[in-house]
Amino acid sequence: MSKEKKATTRHAKRSRYSGPNLPEDIWCHVHSLLSMRDSARVASVSHTFLRSWRHHPNLIFSKETMGLKHNACEGGDIARAFTSEVYQILKKHSGTGVKTLEFDIFDCRNLSSCHLNTWLQIAITPGIESLTLKLPLKYKEGYSFPCSLLFGAKGNSIQHLHLTYCAFHPPIGIDFLRRLTKLYLREVRITEEELGCLLSNSFALEQFELIYCSEIICLKIPCVERLSCVTVSDCKCCK
Repeated sequence: MSKEKKATTRHAKRSRYSGPNLPEDIWCHVHSLLSMRDSARVASVSHTFLRSWRHHPNLIFSKETMGLKHNACEGGDIARAFTSEVYQILKKHSGTGVKTLEFDIFDCRNLSSCHLNTWLQIAITPGIESLTLKLPLKYKEGYSFPCSLLFGAKGNSIQHLHLTYCAFHPPIGIDFLRRLTKLYLREVRITEEELGCLLSNSFALEQFELIYCSEIICLKIPCVERLSCVTVSDCKCCK
C-alpha cells in the first residue's frame, strides 16, 4: 500500500473515532461541567460529543459566554454576531434537557424581538427550572414576554424567573408557574391585578424582588407560607 493510501486510511479512522465507549449519561455529565461555548465547540468533534451536547442543561447566552469581543460591540455588530452564534448553538441542541436558560442581551440594542421569541420557543421545554431575560432598554415599551410559552408542563417546572425591561402579563384565573420559588422583576410593565394573582398562586414562592415597576401603585402581597424575603425598590407604591 502506498504512503498516500496509508495516510488516507489513518485519517479516515481518526475521523470516525467517537471517543471511549462510555454510557450516554456519563457523556452528558462531562458536557454539563464545561462552559456552554466549549461544550458547543466539542460537539463538532464527533457524533458522541454531539449527542451529549444535544442535552446540555445550561444555555447561558451573553457576550462573555459567546466570546464576543468588546470592540465588536463598539462597531455596532454585536446584535448580528450574537444572533448568528445563538442560532448555530441552538441548531446543534435538541432543546430537551434544558434546566437553565438565560439571555443577557442588554447591549444588543438592535436585536430583533422576533429572534428572541424564536429562541424561547426552541429552548423552553418541559423540565426547565430557571429563566432569565436581561433585555435592552428599548424592549420595555415594545416587547411583551410571550406568557403562552409557560403554560402547562413548561411553566410548572419553572422555579426561578428573572425579567427586565419588558411587559409581563401573566394570565388571570389560570394555573401558572405554581412551582415558582424566586421572582425578580425590574422595570417590568405588569398590572397590580396580574401581579396579585401571580403571587397568590405561587404557593412555593420564597423570594420576591420588585424594582422600578412604575405601574404598581398599591402593592398587596398575599399570605404565602414560604415567602421569607421581599424587596421592593423605586416603585410608586414605595412613595
